[in-house]
This record gives sequence, C-alpha cells and structure tokens, in this order.
Amino acid sequence: MRDSLVKEFKLPYQPHLHADAVIGWAWSVFDDYDFAVNPLGFRGRTVRALASAVSRIRYLDLADSVGIDFHKTGFAPYISSLFLLRDRAGFGEVARQRASMPYLYHTGHYHPGMFTLETSRAATGVMAALANLLLLGKDGFRTLIGHAVEMAEVLRELIISRPELTILNEDNYGPVTLFRAYPRGIDTFRVKERELNDPDYLPELQRHNDLNRRIFQRVAAEALAGRGVAIGFTDQYRVSISGEPVCALKSYVLSPFADEVQMHAVVDHVVEACRAVETISKS
Repeated sequence: MRDSLVKEFKLPYQPHLHADAVIGWAWSVFDDYDFAVNPLGFRGRTVRALASAVSRIRYLDLADSVGIDFHKTGFAPYISSLFLLRDRAGFGEVARQRASMPYLYHTGHYHPGMFTLETSRAATGVMAALANLLLLGKDGFRTLIGHAVEMAEVLRELIISRPELTILNEDNYGPVTLFRAYPRGIDTFRVKERELNDPDYLPELQRHNDLNRRIFQRVAAEALAGRGVAIGFTDQYRVSISGEPVCALKSYVLSPFADEVQMHAVVDHVVEACRAVETISKS
C-alpha cells in the first residue's frame, strides 16, 4: 500500500513504515513452528491462538523499523528496549548533527550519544536481553510465550463458564483478557452490544461500570492484604455510542509460574467480590 501510494501521488520521498511490536515481536519465534505436529504439546485452543497471532506478526520483516521491549515478552529487566532499523542510514533521521554540539565527540568513531540518551545508564538491561536470547533460544521463548497464552486460554474457558461474567476482547489471542461482571439476571450474551450501541441503555451501563470498579477495588484490597490475586483494570476498553467509557477488569498473564490454580482463583475472587458488592448495594 505504501509503495502504491508513492507511485499514485508521485511522492518525492518514501514514507517510513514503523512497526510498534514491543509486545508482539516475541511471537516471531513461532514463524517456523509446526502447528500440525505441535512438538511442545500445547492444547488445541492455545495452538489456535498462537497460529492466529503468527499470521499477523509474520510480516514484521516488511517494516523499515521495529520497536521491541525485552522487559515485556522478553522476560528481562525494565530498561531493555530496542529500536531496530532495516537500513543503517536511517539513523541519520534521528541523529543530532555535529554542528548542534560542537563541544562533543571530537575523537573516536563510536558516538551513540548522537542518537540516544541511554549512554548515561548501565548496560545491565541490554546484557540481560542478550543473555535471555542466548540462554532461552527459540524453543525457550516458545515455551514461555505458549505457557502465557495457554493460561490465558484456561482463564477464558473459566470466564465463559460463569453466567455473570463475559469476555470483552474475544478476538485477542495474546495473554491479556479483558472481562466484566454483571448483576444476576443480566443476559451476558447480549449486554455488550447494548452497552456499546444502545443510547437508551446508558443508565444500566453506568451501573455496570460502577459495579466493576467496586469489584476491582475489593479484589485489589484483598490482594494487598495477602488474601487474593492481583488483577488490573482499564477505565476505557471502548467508548459507547453515548460517549460513556466501558471499563473492564484485566488479567495479563505473563509469569512462567502462573498455573491453572491461579486462574481458578482469579475467577473465584472476582465472583466472590461481585456477590459481596451486590449484597452491600442492596442493604
């Protein structure tokens, strides 16, 4: 599309195509994974999720540059990110010109300070990222990413088995699950459509938002007291036709130590909090 637009509008330049793959880059390790044989033994739902993600990430090499965060799906410390360029000459677009800093870099040939501020920091993050790549290898990353997705799929199975819960991001095949809880009697198969597209449903949407905020606050308080599990929250999964944000409970499974027991605990604590909040509201 980029190349055709350049030709159609006779542009004197070629727009730079950057891929913000800070999380998704790691799925590239599955580019040549045999999903039919499935040598690592992932479950059917996990294979489907991984294959779907790979079908989207496989064209990453078409980008002119790629953003990678090793502190996310690279399982490395926080300060370990990478900006990768196809053409080294592209650094000229972000580098400072010598005329703007005449008091620096008069000797030598290695001057990273011309294009980054990172030179004042330790190299531990970079070395940790490299160490993980060398230590874990392709199968190691496949195992870690596959496990995270598998636990997310387990959680999704548990969520859809509960009539008071529903998944919002059903088309997302990564480790993040956004979901909501509803009062008894709500049709969780149709409520999402009404919340987003029915302006007359605004009062109910607001009540459901309040319920989920209170559920999150209760679950978070229990987790801080050492009696529960930690989940996240987003104030705006989508915006309804009325302009009201739709909030959501959030599970981001990334730890290699996450297991099915913890996935059950997430659902149990959310359902328990939902019932407690409803009871308080009625009293």
